[in-house]
Amino acid sequence: ACAGKRKERMVWLLFVTMAVAAIIYMVRFYRLKAVLKKAAGELAAIEENPEDNRILLLAFPDKELEELLKALNRYVLLTRKERICYQNREKALRAQIENISHDLRTPLTAIIGYLELLDTDKLSAEDAATVERVGKKAKNLQGLIGNFYDLSRLEMNDYHLHMEKLDVVHFAKEASLLFYQEFEKRKISVQFDVPKNPLYLLVDAGAMERIFNNMLQNALRYAESSLYIGILEQENKIHIVFENDTATLKPEDVAHLFERFYVQEKSRTSQSTGLGLTISKLLAEAMGGSVEAGMEGGRLQIRYAFDRL
Repeated sequence: ACAGKRKERMVWLLFVTMAVAAIIYMVRFYRLKAVLKKAAGELAAIEENPEDNRILLLAFPDKELEELLKALNRYVLLTRKERICYQNREKALRAQIENISHDLRTPLTAIIGYLELLDTDKLSAEDAATVERVGKKAKNLQGLIGNFYDLSRLEMNDYHLHMEKLDVVHFAKEASLLFYQEFEKRKISVQFDVPKNPLYLLVDAGAMERIFNNMLQNALRYAESSLYIGILEQENKIHIVFENDTATLKPEDVAHLFERFYVQEKSRTSQSTGLGLTISKLLAEAMGGSVEAGMEGGRLQIRYAFDRL
């Protein structure tokens, strides 16, 4: 009987020990889970604001976790240092581009002014043609410098917008008419799909003109035979769509269209600098809009979206 009771007590003791161990390990598991969840949240916050001097902290002592967090903190400090250095280099580069562009604009404007003052009627045909070519090259350079200047200001959030109420339907028609002869010369048919009633946006008129000019020049560069310009309203958003057929661009190019200086390989001999779509995207975003590009069936579509007034 005594042996039986002793065996029963040992069984109960073993059961209690296992139960206590299970509870301890369960508590430890949930504590570790909570620590890892908190560390993941802190890591996300550090990634979002790398300038903040923050590190991962351990809620309770644990040797293995402490080693893990030490390794993660070393990585966080290294990443923060590299990211801050990169941001500082980008900021310095943009400031230099802005300063150089500003310094070049004044003398170039003077050169263009003097070229326009030349009386080409008194020159020989060859000299007059040379002056004309020089003038075109100077204006191309002026446009390039202007793009660099505007890009640096946009990326440094130093581009001042004058927001006003604008009828985008009327604006689209007026902006497109300026390119009518160029599309006729290239034998590119333009299809308009816009509502009869006005649609109003709160935007900067100059920025919108820049976007339309860039998009229409892009169509002149890449379109084969047709351009579609559509304006439609969906869920309090106004969408402005530019769509053209193209044999030059490929689907793999679409993901890079808004990158700085990206020029499709076959178009490198053109006057494109790869800045027009980048500037258009930054301008749209500065006015609270968005833009996306897609390609299907050999047709490139670029769609802007703005909040309707």
